[in-house]
Amino acid sequence: MTANNLRIKQKALEENIPPNSPLREYLAGKNETAAVSVSSPQPMLVPFCKPFGRYPKTLLVMPPTCLHEGAVKRVIPPLGICYIAGYLEAQGIDVDVLDCIIEGINCETKITDDVWAVGMPEEEFRHFIQKHEYEVIGFSMIYSPDLRSLYRYAELVKEESPQTIVVAGGMHASIYTKQFLTTEAVRKNQEPIIDFVIRGEGELRMAQFLTNLKDGFVDKHADGLAGWLDNKLFINPQVAVIENIDILPLPAYHKVPLEKYFEYNVPFSPYPRGKRVMQLLTSRGCPIGCTFCASTNFSKKYRFRSVQNVISEINFYKKQYNIDEIQFADDNLTFNRARSLDFFACLKQCELPWCTPNGIMLSTLTTDLLDLMEASGLYQITLSLDSGNAETLKTKHRKPVNLNRIPDLVAYLEEKQVLMHGTLVVGMPGETKEDILKGFNFVEQLPLNSLNVFIAQPIPGSELFEKALYNGILSYEEALRVDTAKSTLKLNDFEEGELEQIVEEFLARYNKQIFDRDPASWHKKYAEHHKRMAKICVGKPSAITSKIIDVI
Repeated sequence: MTANNLRIKQKALEENIPPNSPLREYLAGKNETAAVSVSSPQPMLVPFCKPFGRYPKTLLVMPPTCLHEGAVKRVIPPLGICYIAGYLEAQGIDVDVLDCIIEGINCETKITDDVWAVGMPEEEFRHFIQKHEYEVIGFSMIYSPDLRSLYRYAELVKEESPQTIVVAGGMHASIYTKQFLTTEAVRKNQEPIIDFVIRGEGELRMAQFLTNLKDGFVDKHADGLAGWLDNKLFINPQVAVIENIDILPLPAYHKVPLEKYFEYNVPFSPYPRGKRVMQLLTSRGCPIGCTFCASTNFSKKYRFRSVQNVISEINFYKKQYNIDEIQFADDNLTFNRARSLDFFACLKQCELPWCTPNGIMLSTLTTDLLDLMEASGLYQITLSLDSGNAETLKTKHRKPVNLNRIPDLVAYLEEKQVLMHGTLVVGMPGETKEDILKGFNFVEQLPLNSLNVFIAQPIPGSELFEKALYNGILSYEEALRVDTAKSTLKLNDFEEGELEQIVEEFLARYNKQIFDRDPASWHKKYAEHHKRMAKICVGKPSAITSKIIDVI
């Protein structure tokens, strides 16, 4: 693709993503964001290996996660690879799934002074690979800091079985494909430890990849495929998305040890009411484009499942697994108003409590919608405030939040006795202490039941990261140290530790205010989990967690 064609459909991104950056190339290569229509070339099958004569024996792996000190060890079934496994199974392709995180949730290996790898130890994984003799192993991950684990565990595969074909996917591998496949960490003795990357949605792409391998071929022109052929790197754009996501079968949760997740019971929203919590994804994509967010660039086109498709999934989980709570993983659950009204009206019949750990876009909320949400089982809503400062929201976050609506909205939720969790992002480039304190002052007037304050960090895949990289503020490698509890990678002029202190003081004050205002609601949310809160954190609890623990 020529530089002249690296144009992006969305005006704000077109103006703000640096020229010739990996993110610009990625966005300009897929039709959901490209200003110039992109088409996939005709297939080009090239010999790659001896024909299997059958589908190769395949394993999908979630490697250990790399967590900074104080992080809560949340554990949920790996939704992405379970969706892929479910689709493959429906196509007659049997695969296994290994979630190294749940299989070693109490195993913490220190990597640096303040980073631990949590999950199955290396020797146990090595033994697993020796025992099962897989022919294809696919790795995925959610967060860029987990690259260290992915690379290391891919290396272990090649050490034990050099002929095994190693594939990777996920947001980081999809956007930064060239760096992902060429960094020194993935080249051992000039041989790759990762053979291919499947960019974007993996269900259809992985099925076609394995179908071609069955006959010993790789399609060098395949949509979203990248990798090494004859020791030469090729990278194909990720052109298409799955328009109708109703075609996808349910995630293959029967391939992971669900009872272990239920027993540990620290899901995405780590203080659940239920004992058998299931995460659900009812839509894909978010078109908003907040500057600090990467997932909006990975999947921008908003597509939603039909209401009945989701209700059927919930009823299946109730019958099959006896679930007692739902947590919605959508990036933008209420983006489509008509669908939301229909969905929550039908969700009531499922008779399950539910919450929104990923956050709700405030501009979509109205009293009639909230009435339906509460009646259908909503017990806690995450409000993505991001800032209490209107100027910061407009010029630094580029997030459409009308702060004038917030007090009435919050008061209505309080009246309906829905717990409210808020999220803030502070420390954006150009944001001053006065800007932050003004935002905190606004939030202190709101009767929220809990609050997270994240320090802005350049997350790979976000506009914020690309600008920091372009302006020489950080290197690609430094981005793997992102920690949203600390200003590890400086984006502003604060003195070292100053921003952390501002956040800690505010959280201590606000959490005490929460408890004093409504001890009953505090106990309703935390009482059952209070004693274990320090135990579910890596190392010393973070400011967010410790201020909750210390509030009484």
